[in-house]
Amino acid sequence: MDPNAALSTSAQIAVAIAGFAAVVVAVRNESVHNWGRVEKFWLRLLLVNSILPLTFSMVGLLFLAIRPVSPATWRWCSGFAALFLFPYATMIFINLLRFASGQLKAAGGGRFTSSALFALLTAVCLLQLYNVTTLAAFWPYFGAIVSMLLGAMYQFVRLILIPQQPGT
Repeated sequence: MDPNAALSTSAQIAVAIAGFAAVVVAVRNESVHNWGRVEKFWLRLLLVNSILPLTFSMVGLLFLAIRPVSPATWRWCSGFAALFLFPYATMIFINLLRFASGQLKAAGGGRFTSSALFALLTAVCLLQLYNVTTLAAFWPYFGAIVSMLLGAMYQFVRLILIPQQPGT
């Protein structure tokens, strides 16, 4: 698949997933303001996991529009992604540490799943740095976009399927 088509498609998917956040809010029994800390955190992950891929897709399309396309295009794009992904991973890690013992489990989640997803995000971050320094290829940058979209889909499914727990 050509990078233009891949980035255009991923931008469309990201917008659709961001729209699913409204579905999540509508399906839940209570207002977002009455949700527990864990559910609000998951909603934030859903939104960020759709907004970042949209941003990355648009930046990639912008770089492709600059003619001639430089061999360093994907280095710059991965550097841009790393600037956002590392703080995002840090925010997730800090939030996971702040949850009281058993709070994730009470909300229907688990520390193992959250830690595994955090580890995958860290690997994606490191891959971006490797792409900046060595590879200069499209696939690691697009891999970051796809992994974020998969994360958004996971958050969507989790918010829809796990019953809402009061006070979590």
